[in-house]
Amino acid sequence: MAYWWVSQNKTYRQERDGGYLWAPKSGSGGVVFTHWSNMTLVRPGDIIFSYARQSIGAIGVASTGAYDAPQPAEFSDTWDPDGRKIDVVYRTINPEIRLDTFVSDLVPLLPERNSPITRQMKGVQGYLFSIPPKAGQLICDRLAAVAPVEQLVADTLTQTVPDETTRDALIKARLGQGHWRRDLLRHWGGKCAVTGLEVEVLLRASHIKPWRDSDNRERLDLLNGFMLGPAYDAAFDAGLISFDDIGGIIISPTLPSKQLLAAGIAENAKLTKLVDAHRGYLAHHRACIFVSG
Repeated sequence: MAYWWVSQNKTYRQERDGGYLWAPKSGSGGVVFTHWSNMTLVRPGDIIFSYARQSIGAIGVASTGAYDAPQPAEFSDTWDPDGRKIDVVYRTINPEIRLDTFVSDLVPLLPERNSPITRQMKGVQGYLFSIPPKAGQLICDRLAAVAPVEQLVADTLTQTVPDETTRDALIKARLGQGHWRRDLLRHWGGKCAVTGLEVEVLLRASHIKPWRDSDNRERLDLLNGFMLGPAYDAAFDAGLISFDDIGGIIISPTLPSKQLLAAGIAENAKLTKLVDAHRGYLAHHRACIFVSG
């Protein structure tokens, strides 16, 4: 499961009422855009935030992956008719949550590239954007008072994950409320895996191989995670640091020494303990997440 942001200014009502997402496969001249091809990455159980009119007006959960479908007849604009569709269970948010009420907290958690919101806090033209787990959790926290997010996910996953125990663990782990974080905290002795920081409210449960790349077993695997302090967690998620097979820190050349020091990240930092399973996940992190230059 993953978090997605869909900008639906022109099609919000049609897609919400119809229970779907739809995007063409390509634009004029056959150009393929990431914000459309992202449709192929959505999986059942993924959480989707519907953005229109400068507000989040609905939260959805994908009940299928993408499948080939022509442009819906109810769309007024004409795109290339060869497209993809995803079935979605939507829950309308009432009142809508205006972006300007939390955008300053959200933007620092979004990726530098392919983000739905710029660093200047302006919306980006596009359709479907992947957003990191911490950004998704922030939005879920904002919606908690008006939308039963966990129940919506549970209802949808009931259709796609038949095993109740696995389904419950996935739901709670995905929303940050399950056994995974607690067990991970216990596994690391209540401390940051690098610095030994023991202040629980400052510790972050961080997957080594991200949720978007993991299968269900890997998502719940304690050895696919570190407890990290805030700076190490943010840098690790962004690929600005990684670790070698003996736990030594690897620093991206895009992170200057001065900024490393300002962030409180030590050049000689080292993980306190590693097993072979950690090394397998770290290999993925170094190959696919770490920014090598």
